[in-house]
Amino acid sequence: MRKYLLLVLIGTSLYAQEKSQVIYKNEIVTISNKNSLEIESYFTESRLITKSKNQYEYVISVPYNSFNEISEIKGSTLIQKSNKKHTLYSSSIREFDAEEENIFKSDTKIKQFLLPFVEDNSVIEYSFKNKIKQPRFLSVFRFQNPLKTQSSKLTIHCDSNVELGFKVFGEHQDKIVFTKSTNGNIDTYTWLAKEVPEFELEEDMPNALYVQPHIIYYIKKYNNKGQTEELLENASNLYSWYYTLVKNINKKDQTALKNATLNIIKDKASDLEKAQAIYYWVQQNLHYVAFEDGMGGFIPREAADVHSKLYGDCKDMANLLNEMFRYANLKSNLTWIGTRLKPYTYEEVPTPQVDNHMITHLEIDGKSYFLDATDKFCSFFLPTSHIQGKEALIGNDEKFNIKKVPVVESSENSTSMTFDLKIEDKSVKGLATVYTNGYSKSELLNILSNFPQKQKEIWKSIINATNSKINLEPIEFATNEYKNTPSKATFNLQLEDAVKDINGKLLVKPIIVFPLKDTQIDIEKRKYPVESEYNQLYKLEYQYEIPTDYKVEFLPENSKNESDVASFEIQYKVQNNLLLVSQKVTTKKLLIEKSDFEKWNAFLKLLNKQYNQSIILTK
Repeated sequence: MRKYLLLVLIGTSLYAQEKSQVIYKNEIVTISNKNSLEIESYFTESRLITKSKNQYEYVISVPYNSFNEISEIKGSTLIQKSNKKHTLYSSSIREFDAEEENIFKSDTKIKQFLLPFVEDNSVIEYSFKNKIKQPRFLSVFRFQNPLKTQSSKLTIHCDSNVELGFKVFGEHQDKIVFTKSTNGNIDTYTWLAKEVPEFELEEDMPNALYVQPHIIYYIKKYNNKGQTEELLENASNLYSWYYTLVKNINKKDQTALKNATLNIIKDKASDLEKAQAIYYWVQQNLHYVAFEDGMGGFIPREAADVHSKLYGDCKDMANLLNEMFRYANLKSNLTWIGTRLKPYTYEEVPTPQVDNHMITHLEIDGKSYFLDATDKFCSFFLPTSHIQGKEALIGNDEKFNIKKVPVVESSENSTSMTFDLKIEDKSVKGLATVYTNGYSKSELLNILSNFPQKQKEIWKSIINATNSKINLEPIEFATNEYKNTPSKATFNLQLEDAVKDINGKLLVKPIIVFPLKDTQIDIEKRKYPVESEYNQLYKLEYQYEIPTDYKVEFLPENSKNESDVASFEIQYKVQNNLLLVSQKVTTKKLLIEKSDFEKWNAFLKLLNKQYNQSIILTK
């Protein structure tokens, strides 16, 4: 689906100790409804640039597309020490096509300019006008920026016969003051925030929209020649518009598509087998290529063409799946959904801002399957990881239904390892086998697909990720893609200096792989939640052959810890001449909120203590 554009993009980077600031950032939006809706905004921003060497702070990029029009770009630089002002020349404004990764065709363009003659401690100012052609595509205003912001203000002047909807999201909402006034037939809405701290990216944080204070505003309804015209008052209005975009697709002859579908399912007995065969065929044969060209960012291309060309974006794949399921007499529907990049629900903001993706909803024997073939290796039985927990808008001709995609249980996404080991001198040697399921498997397969020249290193990293001292020699690999069985790898393993001989007694740390070991959160510095792609289970089983003439003198106690963020269980057992160690570690939350940081660190402290346990063998 089409990505929504910030009106102003500036780079994020580390700044010098003496930092630049946004002096003011103002946007004035005018919504008039004389003969038709007309929407324009005027944007202006001023910045204090403390270091002229930080050019990214005064290179301004203004993106636009076929749904809006940018004009009247102006800019200037004030040299404070001389009080001299330099004006931006229109000839200095570059215009070029935006290049976005994985976007095959896009109508997004960028107007870019460098403010002139900037010196240390200069004040820059720039402004532009933005005409919005599609009233459903009103923008987002962010009060926070990568630079500390002294004042950030959004003003909307709106004809009284236009009803506005809005909602504020993110942190620092206590800094935002809202006022509304009426003058004649004009309503004025104002949001003003002062002294908003700079926004800095953090590793493994959720999308900035979860934390940056921002407002989404939209038109609920308006008076159209004496009649009330509902635009985006609720999800029903949004779906009604979406339905107009898809109700007339798939008019081309689909004989080839129908025959191909029937051939794919010809030896499948059950609906579930038919559905899996179709889904895996699309995954294997279609190449994901995104289109964001005008309404092409919203309307799926003809299923017959997608099947013939064997490429398309999320809408195209969803539409192709839907048509193939129809020829297999299965109950499926086109479905709009926001990925986890979008922190909104359809009730909060029933606008195109809430979703950015399309999938296929399939129902078999009363069970929902949320199918997204853009991930070439995601299991039929799982939604793709980036739509877990999100609302799905499921279309059904003129009707719709909203369902929440489940968050997949940790046990479905397991990384399992078995170790058959011997103690020889100061080393541990033996056989290691790795199995990956669910998202752990699809993540592995996607990495293998993207880096085919590094197969061995990728497989080995599953074990080596937390212990680089382990030497692994691959024996065999089995990816098992498009099968409901785990991926599997087997290695010869050797770990040098794993055994200490102290006065004839052998000290061995039996746990050699340490999931989550280095995930402690710096509570003093960390500002934002920590996000994981998926919840997962690590299940490791060690079998050590006790050396001849030795017996176990000391065995650590079994240990278990359970919390709502994670859990672990470690068990030790001696059976004949074997030492058996079982290690399970489970994560439980996709998002570790700041309120959970101490709980996470407490869990990790207990886990790392267990990782350091030793056994003692004596003759």
